[in-house]
Amino acid sequence: MRLEANGLSFSYSRRDVLSDISFTIEDGRSLALLGRNGSGKTTLLRLLLGFLKPDEGEVLIDGRNAEEMTGRERARCIAYIPQSSSSVYAYSVLEMVMMGCAPALSIFQKPGKADREKAEEALETLGIQDLGRRSVNAISGGERQLALIARALTQNARILLLDEPTSSLDYSNQLLVMETLEKLRDRGYSILFSTHNPEQALMNATDVLILQHHRLSFLGKPEGLLDGEKLEKLYGRGLCIKRVNTGENERIICIPR
Repeated sequence: MRLEANGLSFSYSRRDVLSDISFTIEDGRSLALLGRNGSGKTTLLRLLLGFLKPDEGEVLIDGRNAEEMTGRERARCIAYIPQSSSSVYAYSVLEMVMMGCAPALSIFQKPGKADREKAEEALETLGIQDLGRRSVNAISGGERQLALIARALTQNARILLLDEPTSSLDYSNQLLVMETLEKLRDRGYSILFSTHNPEQALMNATDVLILQHHRLSFLGKPEGLLDGEKLEKLYGRGLCIKRVNTGENERIICIPR
């Protein structure tokens, strides 16, 4: 499934937040969104999700203008995975994952056996089936983030949008979440994730988009950033970007000079 942004512009009270943003995400591709605080990353996600209406431009889902789609239709195509947080209610992990079935249900319809099986399958896909009966507030941040991804899979959407999915996680869980996204990408999902960690963009994405001064300043393969110039301009710091052979994989590291 293809997600396109064509010339998106948006402003709050005449203050420009985004100007002329265009990109495409295809099946089996992942786009990392980089930008400093206030660059418009969250606003862009909200435009793609339909929470905001652009001043100019359009969002297309498989060639169809998203504004012409109902909320349910859009939810069957795009799933949003927020930053991990605790829940006010002590839902079990399985109950929370089953909430992903909501777009396919009528207003007063309850999830049935098939929906439960779909949720259990999503948990198994991510290797967290043992968490099903536990409270979402009694698991680690990394496990909770995987449960949110499982909820998105239950939604049957093929486009996944993630807002800083590893921002509150320890290093091990950061790696776990990013490795999971790579596996989903390899299964044909279209993925966009925002991050403040340039190494995640360099190592875990097929494409990178940089927002700077409310505009698109770079869109391309991670290899296009290896000279460090564009990231140095973005962060205002001297950076050293190197390929490192770990013996099993080649990784890209980004450290200050």
